[in-house]
Amino acid sequence: MRAIALIFCFTCSTFLAQVSAPDLRCLSVLPNGDITLSWIPPSDPGGVFFAYEIFTSISSSGPFSSLITIPAISTTSFTHVGAGGNVQSKYYFIKSRYGGGGVSSSPGSDTLRSIFLNIITGVPDLKLLYNNIHQPKLNSSSTTFTINKEFPSATWNIFAITSALSYADTLSVCSASINYQVALGDNSGCVSTSNVQGGIYNDKKNPNTPSVDSISVLPNGQTVLAWTIPRDPDIVKYFIYENIGGINTAMDSVNGRPSTLYTFTATLANSGPLAIYVSALDSCRKLGGFDIQPTTMYLKANYDKCGYKTLLTWNPYQGMRSGVLEYRIYYSVNGGAFIRVGTTTQTAFTHNNVIPGQNICYFVRVINNAQNITSSSNRTCFFSSQVQASGFVYISNATVVDNSTNRIDMFIDVSKVSVGVDVWRSVNGVSFSNIGFTAFSGSPYLSFTDDKAETKNTSYYYRAVVRDSCGNARTSSNISKTILLKVKEDPDHIFTKYLSWTDYKGYAGGVSGYNVFRVVNGIAGASPVGFTGTGDTLFVDELEEEAPNGSKINYFVQAVEGIGDSYGFLEASNSNNAEIYMEGRLYVPNAFSPKGKNKVWIPVTHFVDKTEYSVTVFNRWGNKVFETSDDTKGWDGANSPPDVYAYLIRYKNSRGEYSEMKGTIYLME
Repeated sequence: MRAIALIFCFTCSTFLAQVSAPDLRCLSVLPNGDITLSWIPPSDPGGVFFAYEIFTSISSSGPFSSLITIPAISTTSFTHVGAGGNVQSKYYFIKSRYGGGGVSSSPGSDTLRSIFLNIITGVPDLKLLYNNIHQPKLNSSSTTFTINKEFPSATWNIFAITSALSYADTLSVCSASINYQVALGDNSGCVSTSNVQGGIYNDKKNPNTPSVDSISVLPNGQTVLAWTIPRDPDIVKYFIYENIGGINTAMDSVNGRPSTLYTFTATLANSGPLAIYVSALDSCRKLGGFDIQPTTMYLKANYDKCGYKTLLTWNPYQGMRSGVLEYRIYYSVNGGAFIRVGTTTQTAFTHNNVIPGQNICYFVRVINNAQNITSSSNRTCFFSSQVQASGFVYISNATVVDNSTNRIDMFIDVSKVSVGVDVWRSVNGVSFSNIGFTAFSGSPYLSFTDDKAETKNTSYYYRAVVRDSCGNARTSSNISKTILLKVKEDPDHIFTKYLSWTDYKGYAGGVSGYNVFRVVNGIAGASPVGFTGTGDTLFVDELEEEAPNGSKINYFVQAVEGIGDSYGFLEASNSNNAEIYMEGRLYVPNAFSPKGKNKVWIPVTHFVDKTEYSVTVFNRWGNKVFETSDDTKGWDGANSPPDVYAYLIRYKNSRGEYSEMKGTIYLME
């Protein structure tokens, strides 16, 4: 019984003291094809470990065969001699055997696959293909592969680091012996490596095409071509071509792969679109192709000297990376800084309000949708000439014609063609408005009638502006101002009138003085009733002598130009007519004697309208004995006996009001 118990206890302890498989981490293929396995030993607290048993296969699905048993638990690596890891991948896993005679074994470790590197030669690259040691990748494995490259001979360098299972290498020499090896690190410190694969490789492809970035015209007319560096490491130079008559003609070269710019020093881009291309030459003397055949933008300007605008046109920019966002138009005056005046997605742009008589320059800049590439056109410059305009226009006189009309007389330079003159008017001398146009007739003397003036209330400023043959406003005249006359009454002295007026302005010879005219019944006196000197705009008039002469009394003032007008004029400008209203008055005798001292009966009139005046005398029976409409004729009583007679006088005063006056007169012996 005791023996059975001992056997049972031993069996239980063996069952309870299991040993797990080692943690297989790395498979390293040696240059001769042998494969070294690296692992982390399991724990063996019961001391029952017997041996590691390594299994291998050429397929992940087996069959797996036992390769070897290794009795020492402290062993952490094993090299499979003759594994042929340089021919194909090999699969491995390890079990731990434990218990008496190793009768028990653990489950297998992770099955790892040796990395097999295969190289496919072709155009344009050598393609490196390789596998991971486990799928999915072990948690302890590095996230990236390291690709080592032996070139030149016996010199290994890290060539690339990647997480991908393939990598392309562009040859940088025409022919060379090159070896590659792929490595995958583990956080335990071991490294899985692939077989060394390589051979003598030849560069079988033409170099990649340089990717053109932009082609621009510099301010001096030279052209600069920019490109990005192709991926080929063995580029030795770039050839620059020009399209001449449809034929790509080599014109220059730029040495060195890092070069990305070429400046064409000729200024042909100022005369038309210029096509310049670039291709790469590698160390095998193979020549690459063209990405695009870029052409400079050739900007042309057509200036409209009548419309003061420029029509800009250019050829579209081709091959812009990410596409064209817009064209931006820049403008400079007299060599000043360029300012942007507009944008468009078209290949034409009209710039309005171009400053005339200046040196003008333009260029166009295109920008891509990503807004990180630009290209500029040539600069086109010109002088914004205008048609010739009259050298002068002179308002020789501005005068009042009537209550609603002013006349403006002008003198214009006819040595240049003009379409006519605009007349501008203002009431304050600052804010002018256009009131009309007078067409050019061929004569230097022009006149304009302003029939919408209020001459009794306002004096007006006038200015004339010549329109050139394009119809554009060009030459401005002097400013002339009409005269506004006002008359004030004196209630205590009915015959005294106070005249004041505004100065006339605009004569080149200045104002020598003012004539004051009195107008009676619409007839101005042949001579002025007064004259004031320069700057004297006040006058006092006494009207008593005019009382019998008529009912309507007006005044106007006339400015007289002084000597010295450079145009040879000697003008006079009339003010408005200022009316005064005098109440009509009659003085009627109440008796007369044909045989006595007062032989004729005649009323005396003051400020009575003589054209609307009548006197009639009746006897006591109502018979008419005398009648007249002439205020200078009276009744002499002829053939009438002494008696009392009645009279009727009808008249119109200066305000146009009709009045009657009745009374009696005594005819004496």
